[in-house]
Parts: sequence; C-alpha cells; structure tokens
Amino acid sequence: MDKQTFTEQVQGMERSLYRVARGYLAADADCADAVQEALLHAWAKRSTLREPRYFRTWLTRILINECKTMLRKRARVQPADPAALPEPPPPRDDSPLRDALDALDPRDRAPLVMHYLEGYSVRDIAQLTRLPQGTVKCRLHRARKRLKSVCQEEAFDDEEK
Repeated sequence: MDKQTFTEQVQGMERSLYRVARGYLAADADCADAVQEALLHAWAKRSTLREPRYFRTWLTRILINECKTMLRKRARVQPADPAALPEPPPPRDDSPLRDALDALDPRDRAPLVMHYLEGYSVRDIAQLTRLPQGTVKCRLHRARKRLKSVCQEEAFDDEEK
C-alpha cells in the first residue's frame, strides 16, 4: 500500500478511530495517543495487509490492541505516594449522552460504540474483539440496559430541579 492510499483511507477513518478508542479509554488525551500509536504500527506493518479491502477492519484491530495495551500498562503502574497522583482533568461540557456512556463499564461501552456509532455488525465486533458472538450480544444488551437506566436517572434528576 502506497503512502497516498494509506493517508486517504486513514483520513476517512479518523473520527471513527477516535470513537472506537473512546469506547475503551476515558481520557481524550489517551484516545489521541492510542490512535497515533495504532497509526504508527499500521504504517510500519502496512506490507502485511493481504487484502486492501479489509484495511478498515485491520486498522481497527490494531487500535483495539493498542487500547488494551495502554489499559494493561496503566493497571501495572502504581504510584508509591498518593500525593504523586495526577490531578483529575477539569470537567468537560459534554452532552448527557457522553456522561451516560462514560458511566458504562469499558467492556460494555466498547461494543456499544462500535455497533451503534460505527455501524459494525455483531459478527464483525466478535472478530475484532476476539470474543464469541454471544458474549458481544450479552455486552450490548447489558450496555443498553445500563444506558437506559442512567438516562432515566438523569431525566428524573432534571424533573426534581
């Protein structure tokens, strides 16, 4: 795959890649880092792509692996001094939907984002995440149920005000 084709396809997927990363990672900076790392890996390994028509799936799988690697690294790092913890990021002015999505477990949020925002089928998500289709369906169901619950709680809170 030549540089121009790679660049054109990546530019067409830029927002999609960010949303998939957002399904796994909470911080915007982490999402941007994961996308950049995935693009670096993809560029270095572009010659291993056998079928150019699967570029989107291939790159998404690389991104998912990168997100999982970041989560594993973060779980291993523990500061010795509680005062050494970084300050939490300032609150954002995001939509209530973003807040509801952030309230979901990342294991459930990622398939939900991939299915409803990115348009992947259950079979595609199962292949990308290397999970059985039944597990993906279960996670989608659980995420929809939790999302509905969170949205109803917010609507109830708004009515009380």
